Amino acid sequence: MVSVSISRIRVLCRGAVVAVVALGLMSIAPVAHADGLDDQKNSTQTQIDSNNAKTSQDQTTLNQAAAALQSAQGKLINAQATLVAKQQAVQDAKAEAARLAGLATQAEQQLADRQADLKAAQQAVTDGLAKIESQRQAIGLIAQTTAQQNTTLLSFAIVFSGFDTSTFNDHIQWASQVFNASQNAMDQLLAAQAQLQQAQLLAQQAEQAASDAQAAAQKASQAAADGLAAAQGAEAAAKQAQQTVTAQLAATQKAQAAAQAAVDADKAKQAQLQQQLAQIEQQIVDAQAAVEHASSTPAPTSPGPTVSPGSAQAIAQNLMPNYGFGADQFGCLVKLWNYESGWRVNARNPSSGAYGIPQALPATKMASAGSDWLTNATTQIKWGLTYIKARYGTPCGAWSHEMSNNWY
Repeated sequence: MVSVSISRIRVLCRGAVVAVVALGLMSIAPVAHADGLDDQKNSTQTQIDSNNAKTSQDQTTLNQAAAALQSAQGKLINAQATLVAKQQAVQDAKAEAARLAGLATQAEQQLADRQADLKAAQQAVTDGLAKIESQRQAIGLIAQTTAQQNTTLLSFAIVFSGFDTSTFNDHIQWASQVFNASQNAMDQLLAAQAQLQQAQLLAQQAEQAASDAQAAAQKASQAAADGLAAAQGAEAAAKQAQQTVTAQLAATQKAQAAAQAAVDADKAKQAQLQQQLAQIEQQIVDAQAAVEHASSTPAPTSPGPTVSPGSAQAIAQNLMPNYGFGADQFGCLVKLWNYESGWRVNARNPSSGAYGIPQALPATKMASAGSDWLTNATTQIKWGLTYIKARYGTPCGAWSHEMSNNWY
């Protein structure tokens, strides 16, 4: 598996004289893969630190949202309790209104009764006045009749004593009867006046009672209306308060969900970055191990002649369809392995030990494609195409990664 790039110096070991020159050139080659991995490691660690800070901020926001949600839930509970109390107050007010309505009905009935009493009393006064007037007329008639018919004769008889004793006694008896009749009329008149006074008193009392009953009815009706209106107003206010708190609760729940999502995203990113960091650190370890192995192991030697870069490219072009690569991918493959090895079968990076056309690290990985991996361009190309397909999908994908990271 290729994990780092090699020096861009392309080495061709074809003889003892060429080997001396190649070794001289390789001694000045930069270790590109190590610098690239260290930069990636530092960049990833910076991202982890930044993400840690963001996670802390998002967690604080989440804690604040949770506290706000708890407060909103408490307010909602209080608002609901207040609404229940106000609704009960409305029911009580309705019951009180019903009771007062009953009292108002009673007061109205009392008013009707008092009005009937007043009417009867007024009729009694009218009857009393008529009776008194009748008695006055009767007394006046008696007095007039007596004066016209008897008073002169009686006075004349008494003065001149022209009558005998029996006749005189008859006149006395007659005068006494007239007096008694007048007295009876007068008594009836006085009684009628007394009845009139009583009727007038009852009429006044009935009128006052009727007025009191009417005032009581009006007061009861007004009290019922006021009480019900106040209770209904309190209920409406409680409903509005509950709606407001419910809206606040919904907004707080939304804020908490957003904060939770942010924290979850931070944690997911943190896990991804940690995994990425672990992979980079492992790549660094592998690269260091490869360097140590390369420094302690003799460089592969070429026991025989190898194909030219042009022939190697022709082999690769013929093999690409076997891996599902179209002709459009060939240009990227040429650029990639030109950059890595110059399409040299025996190209070797002295720092990392990467070897061959695809610069396998360690070089022995290519043994999976054939035992002749050391010198056979076809074996190396097969291994390289298999690696590219598994790791990057296409040669252009591998070339893009090479341009971005200086290794593939």
